Amino acid sequence: MATIALCKTDELRDGAVFCKRLSGVGEIAVTRLSDGSGYVAFEPRCPHALGPLAEAKRHGDVIICPWHFFRFDLKTGKPPGITSILTLRRYPVSVKDNEIFIETA
Repeated sequence: MATIALCKTDELRDGAVFCKRLSGVGEIAVTRLSDGSGYVAFEPRCPHALGPLAEAKRHGDVIICPWHFFRFDLKTGKPPGITSILTLRRYPVSVKDNEIFIETA
């Protein structure tokens, strides 16, 4: 696994999704959890039809794809309340000295 710097914590606005293209990895999205307890990094395309999750609306820690309204819990990556094979691809996150890092395979 490789640990890669993604962004500074102060680059994230509350409730916003921040995207960045990383060499060798592709585009990664990151957002702060609604309770302020941490950050979630994920692939910014909906696993259903590749809708742009960076443009998605959030309700707490649920992100809603703007194309077909698929919902994903940011804490688990799974659709809340239903069984589904669709899961949001997430990356392990760590924070050190006000910088957010992700781990890639």
